[in-house]
Amino acid sequence: MNKFYEIQEFIQQIPAYFKTEEVALEDAYNRVLREDVLADMDMPPFHKSAMDGYACHFEHIGNKLEVLEVLHAGMMPTKGVGKNQCSKIMTGAAVPAGCDCVFKVEDSENTDENQVICTNPKTTKNICYQGEDYKTGEVLLQKGTIINVPQMAVLAGAGYHKVKVAAVPKVAIIASGSELVAPHQKPEAGKIRNSNTSQLISQLRKMNLQVRMNKLVVDNYDELTQTFIEALKLNDIVFFTGGASFGDFDFIPEILKDQNFTIYWKTTGMKPGNPMSFSQKENKYCFGLSGNPVSSLVQFEFLAKPVIYRLLGANFNPLRIKAKMNFDYFRKKADRFAVVPVYIGNDSTIEEIAFHGSAHINALTSANALLEIPLGTAAVLKEEMAYVRPL
Repeated sequence: MNKFYEIQEFIQQIPAYFKTEEVALEDAYNRVLREDVLADMDMPPFHKSAMDGYACHFEHIGNKLEVLEVLHAGMMPTKGVGKNQCSKIMTGAAVPAGCDCVFKVEDSENTDENQVICTNPKTTKNICYQGEDYKTGEVLLQKGTIINVPQMAVLAGAGYHKVKVAAVPKVAIIASGSELVAPHQKPEAGKIRNSNTSQLISQLRKMNLQVRMNKLVVDNYDELTQTFIEALKLNDIVFFTGGASFGDFDFIPEILKDQNFTIYWKTTGMKPGNPMSFSQKENKYCFGLSGNPVSSLVQFEFLAKPVIYRLLGANFNPLRIKAKMNFDYFRKKADRFAVVPVYIGNDSTIEEIAFHGSAHINALTSANALLEIPLGTAAVLKEEMAYVRPL
């Protein structure tokens, strides 16, 4: 089995680590739920009208009906509806007991000052019945759910003004590279600006994770080690960018070993992004990402993100879409799982963009998805179906 697929299986076995805390509902967005959310009442809590119209007995639908009262949302009926009677009712209002139909205002005609008739004998009944959305005690959201916009509404509807969520881990980033300068600096000969850190910070923020420490360090074993030790004192997760490969100045694997970290993997079986490590020492975790920005982005999306969500106890499954190729893709070697930046057009086809390799960060500004090329696949032809992950 390819290393990439072995890592996928390993990730699924990672237990949740981070503790549970309780936060106010308004602070629960994009957090990981650590309890099942149960319904404390039926929804709807009563039979309610789905339309502005008239509540009546369906068997009397073709007759002239006496209008007894007008019911608006938030009001309970005060009069029983009998034969050839009805109540005018607004959307969301409680339907009078025994009524099994609400015909729309558009399907009504006044025959007298206080009398109405339905002009559509085939009307639908237009009633939302008590408990048809969910019933008391039903599990509405499962533990491990990532709380997005719809989940916020469900939590509020279930009366959860306090929510139990996974505590947010503290994160540090150490950018390694003697060739790197800060974004505001003009690089001298042989130097480049550090783009990885800004990219990684943005990816972490999308997960609701804030970076507490951010350092740029030259390729020096002692300086990197000291910075790593400092980061571990105050943070739960440390990201290295750069120094993860096997060159003379790639010190990260050596530092992890010397600091007694258990290294779970050093390579990924992916292209781009093969050199990458994930390691652990007690309750501290470390990712060693590539120094190439496209590789780093791919490593985070395909490996680091799912690991972190597992540590948070999240039920995370990345969105993958099967779409039709709009170009022929070929590669010389098919010995790794490959990832290619692409664009999904308005016609839902996979379009090719210019991509020159793992250092071509500008390619990602034209991409809105990552094309997956499985191990052993040397070609994916136009009109064939393939998986993509939206960015």
